Amino acid sequence: MPRSTARRTISATALVVLVALTMSGPAAATGDLPRGGGVIATFEGRPIRLADGWGEARACASDDGRTARCYRSEPEMDSAEARLNILVAGGSTTASAACSGTVRLYRLTNYGGAVLQLNTRNQLLSLASYGFDDDTSSYRVGPCGARFFDTATGGGVYPGATSAGSSSSTMASGWNNRISSILIL
Repeated sequence: MPRSTARRTISATALVVLVALTMSGPAAATGDLPRGGGVIATFEGRPIRLADGWGEARACASDDGRTARCYRSEPEMDSAEARLNILVAGGSTTASAACSGTVRLYRLTNYGGAVLQLNTRNQLLSLASYGFDDDTSSYRVGPCGARFFDTATGGGVYPGATSAGSSSSTMASGWNNRISSILIL
């Protein structure tokens, strides 16, 4: 087999294994988790239900509103998610140039503490499912705008700037630790 064909075969096999682990790992291990709602995440190869607590994880990313991948730090998340995006895009970095809908919510002001990165567009996301209800003290909105709400059902619109590219190191007056759901546009 020519060397270039062997490399493509190995790359394709690695991609299939990575996607299978990412997609099926948490779901396959849910028998080990307590019953109840919430997003199932993988953290260092183990499943965790975010609504029950993050444990030692400090950064989690979710693309579908049902599963997530968690890491010990935001830089570790950035590095791993960038590698994952390149693998899924088949080695092309142009795939991430489109509107990804990323929103990052931080537990502390000035973009500190635990961080939750959400990428699911056009779906109301209850932050309780992520163990992040009434826990946002600062945020960064990516290339797509978003709406933040006071209730899990989308009531009470946050008055601060949440358009594409906006960020705030503190929440608007009276809104610290008050966001219960978001919608990425």
